[in-house]
Amino acid sequence: MPTLPGFIINTAAIAFLAANNLLGGVDPNLAVRFLSKYGYFAIVFAAFWEGEAVLITAGVLCGSGYLDWRLTIIAAAIGGSAGDQIYFYAFHERAARAIQRSKRLTRYYPRISKFVLRHGTIAVLVSRFAAGFRITIPIVCATAGMPAKKYSILNLASGFAWATFWVAVMYQVGTRVHPG
Repeated sequence: MPTLPGFIINTAAIAFLAANNLLGGVDPNLAVRFLSKYGYFAIVFAAFWEGEAVLITAGVLCGSGYLDWRLTIIAAAIGGSAGDQIYFYAFHERAARAIQRSKRLTRYYPRISKFVLRHGTIAVLVSRFAAGFRITIPIVCATAGMPAKKYSILNLASGFAWATFWVAVMYQVGTRVHPG
């Protein structure tokens, strides 16, 4: 069974190799123009749907000098937080039906709900770093009755912490990538 550290190492190796060969087959000016024009929009969009894989790649590109780390963190935090906000509001009224339909949610919902009711702030802040809980926690927060304003503030703070962590770690990998 794959482990989280193994997944991270494998993804980092793929991102490292991809960034190292980024300009190998195309005009370097074209790739740089594309990244500078559409890179941050792509990060917002991709972070909305997927998380760590996008930030691993973007962090390597920041360290390689293709993207600005500050704009990358802002784009990823906004994209990731927006995705979770939609889950929160979409399931605010429909969560009970969704939980009953999902075997995974039915099994884990009582424990997660109890934890969220007791430790709502910590649950939202940590959930982004816990693989598999990124979608579950907004649903549980919505059904547990967490106020939308509180969830929104915690979700955005969590998004910035998550984006900062991954970009900072992978930036170090990117500094060791030598283009060309």
